Parts: sequence; structure tokens; C-alpha cells
Amino acid sequence: MPKKHRHSRENETEAGRARRTRKKRRFWIRLLVLIVLAALVALVALNWETLAPETVTGNIHDLMSGGSGGDGFPVNVAGSQIFQMEYEGGSTILLSDTYVTMLNNSGVETMRRTHAFSDPQLRVAGKYALVAELGGKRLQLETRSKTVQEMNASYDILTAAVHKSGRVAVVTGSDQGYNAEISVYSPGGELIYHRLCSNLIADLAFSPSGKQLAVAAVGAEGGAMTSTVEVLSLGSGETDPLYTHSEKDALLYRVQYLSDTVITAVGDAGVWMYQPKRDTCKRYDFSDGSLQAFAIGDKGVLAVTKPYGSATGGTAALIKTDGTAAFTETFEGVCRDVASGGNTYTLLTDKEVYQLSSRGIAGSREVPSDGRLVATSGNRIMVLGLNVLTQHTAPHSMNEPADQND
Repeated sequence: MPKKHRHSRENETEAGRARRTRKKRRFWIRLLVLIVLAALVALVALNWETLAPETVTGNIHDLMSGGSGGDGFPVNVAGSQIFQMEYEGGSTILLSDTYVTMLNNSGVETMRRTHAFSDPQLRVAGKYALVAELGGKRLQLETRSKTVQEMNASYDILTAAVHKSGRVAVVTGSDQGYNAEISVYSPGGELIYHRLCSNLIADLAFSPSGKQLAVAAVGAEGGAMTSTVEVLSLGSGETDPLYTHSEKDALLYRVQYLSDTVITAVGDAGVWMYQPKRDTCKRYDFSDGSLQAFAIGDKGVLAVTKPYGSATGGTAALIKTDGTAAFTETFEGVCRDVASGGNTYTLLTDKEVYQLSSRGIAGSREVPSDGRLVATSGNRIMVLGLNVLTQHTAPHSMNEPADQND
């Protein structure tokens, strides 16, 4: 009998071990499932622009129209006059006197919307393209799949900006004893911020999070022109600036966030690199010529200047966040346009197109002499002539010959 009882206890012990093993296995399986689900949620959140239903639908449209294969370039662009050209999210966006048009990387037209604005302005961010009527009151917020909203401002529009979330900021005139008003709207058209401004507003831009605005304002102090960069909070209900920086004898054109902590402002006399939280502003002055064109990239600003009194030639300088030049490069010909592709830049002249990296000119290639505007993804370069758009491979050596993609 004792032996039988001992055998029974051994069986119970083995059964207990088996139950504990199964419980541990189930625990680890559940934990693994939770980790996988969390990773999938994070992946979808980070890649929503690509996975969103309208994006997928647009990609299917591209595939069915032959957009994933073949070469649609050169492309005849709709509209008798092209004002702006941008590259964003795999699309070339063109603004003409009658249309805003999107083309994919194969030159296939994926969107064309009409507008009737006499002086249109184009701003792009993520999947959104905002068309504003400068000197008028109308705006259109577009994506590839639809017109998100059409708005009418209360006063004439001076400039506008759009965030990748679909938020829209509009600067208008004012008749309440102020020079301007700033209004920010949700993608659905709900007013979420409003501010009256005493100074003139030259430009404004959303922070990467969309929770702040950087504003370039122009005023006068002591008989001298003064430019100011202001940082506004959109979520606190407070309209007074969080941070400000002013300098005399400067006229700012554009303002943009390079990161959460660095704001760049480009003006007629130089480039500012402003860090609001540190209350520091590094300034790079154009001492040897006048500003011809500029392009704001991910980590710096490419500024092209022309020597005073000269009709051709110039200097391209890449301004870093510390206010110094990573390089200065001279070039021949007449500067037509510049564009950024993140950390690379493209300079278009009447003779050639130059590809620039953080170290200077990486390569050049001859292009048609009627080129007026340029846009780039970094690897691809789109050059717009009078009304024909051509695509070129970015050159990686000087005087590189045309290839089969050109």
C-alpha cells in the first residue's frame, strides 16, 4: 500500500508540472500576441499616409492606368501659365492659372482640379495641397482623391500654410485697426485659433507637430524696418507669442521649421537660424551679392546669390543650423530655380542642372535651355519648360551625359 500511495503522489506531481507548463506556455503565447498587435498598431500609425484607404485607392488607379510601368515623360502640362511646382509624397504637384495637377513618378496624371483664382498660391504637406487666392478670399484644400474643403475668408488673403494633418492657417487683412489676422482651421473647416496682428505678416509655417505656428512679421521701430519671428501656441487658448526675436534692417520672405527646436527665416539680407527655447538666433548675411533663389531642406537652406552688377553667374551656399555655410560653390549661367529633396538640392540654370549634397556640387548635366522651374525627390529631377515637363536622373559627376530616363 505505501508503494501505491507514493506512486499516486508522483502522478499528481507530474500532472501539476504539466498544468504549470501549459499555463506558462499560454502566458508566453498571449504575451507574444500582444507584442505583435502592438507592433502592428505602431506600424499602421507610422505609415498611415501609405496605408490610408484613399492612398491605396490612388495607387490602384496608378497601376490600372499604367503608372507603375512605362515612361510618361515628357508630359504636356495643363494650363497656359505654370506658377509653381513642388515634389511631395511621390507626386509632382503643379499649379497653373487654371489647374492644380498631380503626376506620379512615371509621369501619369493622378489628379487634376480646376480653380478660378487670379493670383493663386500653392502650399503642400503630406497628402494635402492647399491653393489660396492671394488678394482674394477663396481657398481649396485638395488631396489626390477629393476636394477636402472650399473656404471663403472674411478679408483678402495675404498668405497661407498647410500641415500634414490637414490643418490650414490663413493670413488675411483686417479692418479693426489691425494690419492682419491669423486664422487656423481644422481639416473640416472648424476655426481653432484666431489672432489680430499689428504688424504685417510675410509668412507663417506649422511646427512638425502642428501645435505651434512660426510667423514672420514685418514692422517699424524708430524709423527703421524691423522683422520679427514669433512662435504661437495653437492649443493653449493664449494668443500672445510664446517666443519672439526681432532685428532691424531685415525683410523676411519665408519662415519654416527645420525641427521641433530650430526655425529658419529667409530674408533679403540673410538667413536666420532661430532656436526659441535657447533664445539664440544665428544669422548668415549675404555680403557679396543679392539673393536670387533659395530652397529650404530638412537640415539647412540653400541660398543662391548673384554678384552685384553681374548678369550671369552666382554662388550657392548651404546654410547649416549653426548659421555657418557647409559650403559655397560658384556656377556659370543664369539661375532659374532651386529645389530641395530632403538633404539634397537641385540648382537649375539656363544651361545645366546641378545636384548638390551637404559637401557641395555632386554633379551636373545639360538640360533644355527653356527650363523655368525645378522639383526633385533627390534621385529624380523634374524640369519644367514653357509647358513641357521632363524627368532626369540626378547627376553624380560633372558634365554627365543624358541617360535613357531624360
